[in-house]
Amino acid sequence: MTKEEILQMSQEENKGKDVVNIEVARNGFRIAWILSVCLAAAVSVVDAVAFGRMCSEALFVIMAGSAAVFWYKYAKLRRRHEVFVAVSYTVAAAAFLLSWILQMAGV
Repeated sequence: MTKEEILQMSQEENKGKDVVNIEVARNGFRIAWILSVCLAAAVSVVDAVAFGRMCSEALFVIMAGSAAVFWYKYAKLRRRHEVFVAVSYTVAAAAFLLSWILQMAGV
């Protein structure tokens, strides 16, 4: 396959798509996710220090979002590692959700 044929195939494959815009959006979402997780973790630490309680709601959100990322990766890649991490995050999210519910109930 020549260089021109590869270029032609690539152009046909990406026809009608703004590849740069897609990459910028993807990187923006990645940065936003990392920032959100870091801020939620910082809020959890401040909440623990200031109020002497675990911030289960923020930790639930972090774990649920992380589980979603790894379930998606598993669906696309079908790697055993991805499903193991996804299940771990899902269990952690369920535990923090239960903890949050119990905190609200005053138990």
